[in-house]
Amino acid sequence: MGQYHKVYNIDKKVMINAHGINNGLKLVEQIGHDHSTSTALFLLLANSNGRGGGDVDEHYLIGSWAGDRIVIQGDYAEEGDKAFISDREIEGYLDISEAVNDMLNKTMGVTA
Repeated sequence: MGQYHKVYNIDKKVMINAHGINNGLKLVEQIGHDHSTSTALFLLLANSNGRGGGDVDEHYLIGSWAGDRIVIQGDYAEEGDKAFISDREIEGYLDISEAVNDMLNKTMGVTA
């Protein structure tokens, strides 16, 4: 089996489920390729896209998490973990995986 991780934006009360962006849920399955959770995070956290060569085409989500508090938490997380979020808190988070998948598709040149 293994531990399954999701991304939580504590400030915006939203989350990304890796299955919603066509990734596996294990940490290692979410890194190291173009359409990955780590790529999505890099784009969401970008603070100054669109000001120079090598930037990506605009999308309303790019940079929208800049400055926010982010936690990547697995389902084996425990209360003593540094940035633990309880199941009760997580219940109120909105899953924005579909919108993040759209951002990745447009940024990576994938057409539906």
